[in-house]
Amino acid sequence: MTATSPKLRLRPFYCPVPSAKHPDSSLLNRETIEWVTHYVLYTDEAQKQRLERVNAGLLAALTSPNGHLEPTQASSDSLMWLFSFDDAHCDEGRLGRNPHELSRVLIRLLRILESPETPLDPISPFSNFELALRDLRKRIAAFATPLQVLRWTDAMRMYFLCQVWEAANRVEGVVPDPNEYAYMRIHNGAMRVSVMLLDIADGYELSAADMDRPDVRALTEATCLLVGWDNDILSFRKEHDRSDGAVGLLDVLADARVCRPEVVLDEAMLMRDRIMVLFETLSRQVQVTASPSLVRYTASLGHWIRANLEWGSSCARYVDASEAEAVSGVWAEVPAPGSESPIDLPAISWWWQQLAR
Repeated sequence: MTATSPKLRLRPFYCPVPSAKHPDSSLLNRETIEWVTHYVLYTDEAQKQRLERVNAGLLAALTSPNGHLEPTQASSDSLMWLFSFDDAHCDEGRLGRNPHELSRVLIRLLRILESPETPLDPISPFSNFELALRDLRKRIAAFATPLQVLRWTDAMRMYFLCQVWEAANRVEGVVPDPNEYAYMRIHNGAMRVSVMLLDIADGYELSAADMDRPDVRALTEATCLLVGWDNDILSFRKEHDRSDGAVGLLDVLADARVCRPEVVLDEAMLMRDRIMVLFETLSRQVQVTASPSLVRYTASLGHWIRANLEWGSSCARYVDASEAEAVSGVWAEVPAPGSESPIDLPAISWWWQQLAR
C-alpha cells in the first residue's frame, strides 16, 4: 500500500436482501479449481494460490441458490475465468497498459464467443484463456437458448471494450469524472456478464420484452453498478496495494473533489445506499405486475447484491480480517440519511424516473 492510499475504516453495509446459498457450494468450488488447473489460467504459482483462495464456487452458490448444478458450475467457472484474466492481463498485467495489443487479444477472444468453431492458434501466448473460453461458450450453449447466448456474448463484448478504455486511461493517466465512471462501471467489472447467466442457471429464459422494459433495464444496471461500487470500496486496499494505476469510486470522487480518498468514503457509502434503496423500491414495484420469470429474475438480482457483500467481505482477494469484521460483523439495519434522493449523474439519473409517482 502506498503512502497516498491509506487503509479505510469500513463500516457495515446496508443490504436488506436475505442470504441464501446453493447446497453444493463446496463441490462448485472444487470443480472450478480443477477447471482452472486444467487450463492453467494463471501466470505463476503465486497467482494460482491466490485464485484457489478466491472461492468462486461460494460466490456462484450465493448468487444462484436455486440454480441447476451444471449451469451454476459454468457460472462459477466463468467467474474464475474473469478473475484470472483480469489479474493476469488487465488490472495487473502488461496488457493493462497497452491498449493496442490488448485490443488485438480481445478481438480473438470475441471471435471465440461469436463462433466457437473457429480454429485456435496453438502457439498463441493466450491459448489457455482461449481454450477455456471456448469450453465455457460451448457448455453454456448446451443448456441456454440462442437468445441467452447472445445476451451473454454481448455483455462480454462490452466488458472487453471497457478493458481497452481502462488501459488507455492508465497510459494517459486519466481519472474519469463521476458520470463517465458510473456508466462504465456498469460494464467494466463484468457484472452484466454474470447477470446474463442468472436465468440460464435457474433453468428459464427471461423474455426479450421483459428484459427490455425500462424499469427492468434500470434494475439490471443498478445491480451492476451497485456491485461495482461495493467492490470498489471493499477492494480499495487490494487494488492500491497491487497496482499503481488503480481507479475506483473513491479515487474518482477524490479526484473530482481534490482531496484524499478516505475523505470521500462517507459520500461513496451514501451513493451506494441510494442505489440500494432505489433497488428495493423499484424491484417491489416491478414485481406487482411481473410475470413469474420476471419475479425470479428480480429476486436473482437481489441475490447478487447480497452475495457480493457476503463473499467479498470474507474473500482474501479483497479484505483482511479486520476489514471483514467491519463489513459483515453487523449488517447496517437502515441506510444512511438522505438515501431516498436520486444521484445527480446524467448517465444513471433516469433510473429514479422509473419509480411510480
